[in-house]
Amino acid sequence: MKPSESHPAMIFYHGAGFTNNKVNTSQFQHHAAHFASLGITTVLAEYRPLEIEGLFSPIESLKNAKSVIRWTRQNSRDLGINPNKIITVGASAGGYLCLCAAMIDQFNDPMDNLYISSKPNAMILFNGGVDSKLLADLFPDLKEPLLSASPIKEVKEGLPPSLFFHGTEDKNIPIEDVSNFIDRMTERGNNSKLISFEGLGHGFFNYGNMDNEPYEKTLKETEEFLRQIDFLG
Repeated sequence: MKPSESHPAMIFYHGAGFTNNKVNTSQFQHHAAHFASLGITTVLAEYRPLEIEGLFSPIESLKNAKSVIRWTRQNSRDLGINPNKIITVGASAGGYLCLCAAMIDQFNDPMDNLYISSKPNAMILFNGGVDSKLLADLFPDLKEPLLSASPIKEVKEGLPPSLFFHGTEDKNIPIEDVSNFIDRMTERGNNSKLISFEGLGHGFFNYGNMDNEPYEKTLKETEEFLRQIDFLG
């Protein structure tokens, strides 16, 4: 199958991946079903072993997140996927991993075929982390590598188009940090957009919240964004 005849892919990375919070790998199942109905191949990624409880290394999570992208691209012909239209979608910790996969060259699984790119072609971020300083405090033994894996320090030209959804009352990841990140992205010529949700906090977008009003709005905005970049017909 030629890439022009194949479908885009969406890889979803759940939130709460590094902390003691309960991990819900099916967090994006409704989003995935929606976009699958539009002809996009969807993947729900598990970037940390579910049998491990409590804190889990963001560095190991990043290696696993990159491996999923490489696996998807490597198997794109069999899966009917266009390897040049891989979209990553992430919430909170998952959003941080999406950005790192696109922006941080180090931290790769040595078992991967490193000739295959782990960089996505577009990104959708739901209250995604843009700075690793808080993670460095949470994982003092990993402080040095984490500080070198901070997306806000790695903004450059030529990054994938990105759409950010963020609540103005997010106490975990202040919207000011994300706004600053977006400014840096656009200053360097990247297609990066922030849609803010007034008065809402962390996790506002999840299916079932507020009669699904934020969920539905983010679906609509994501569809529009993907059409603008020619990833959706």
